[in-house]
Amino acid sequence: MQLEEGNRESKYILFAEIFMLSNRLQTIGDSFFKEISTKQWFVLLVLNVMNGYSPTLNELSEVVGSSHQNVKQLILKLEQKGYVKISKDEIDARRLRIKITPKSYEFSKAYEHKSTDFMEKLFAGLKKEDIDITIKVLQTMKEALKGMEKDYVTES
Repeated sequence: MQLEEGNRESKYILFAEIFMLSNRLQTIGDSFFKEISTKQWFVLLVLNVMNGYSPTLNELSEVVGSSHQNVKQLILKLEQKGYVKISKDEIDARRLRIKITPKSYEFSKAYEHKSTDFMEKLFAGLKKEDIDITIKVLQTMKEALKGMEKDYVTES
């Protein structure tokens, strides 16, 4: 697909802005939490949203949007720190299931007010319509990336 000449610069700027935003979020997030990294926090957030469901490592990787290997490393570190428990699936022992521990709930509770304040500051000045449009754009881009995986991602 060819980029339209008028849109080429805007698309590259948007691409750069997404990367810079991601890097800044990670930098600030890594100093926000003392105990865990931003990526580890995101994994815990996803697990908390699953309301007690213990996903397999593959299921969690899909939801997080990262490779099986990367998520496994995050999970192993979280397990060492006592935030998750890894166990074999009762039906298929080859599959690993991830469950959050009470320590994870305590962590979420301890950072609840600070997290709310962070989100309020991050989205200050944005109207709900702006946020909704941004969500739609990012979801569309995420779907496009899923379609591109077969062309650009190689198994190693």
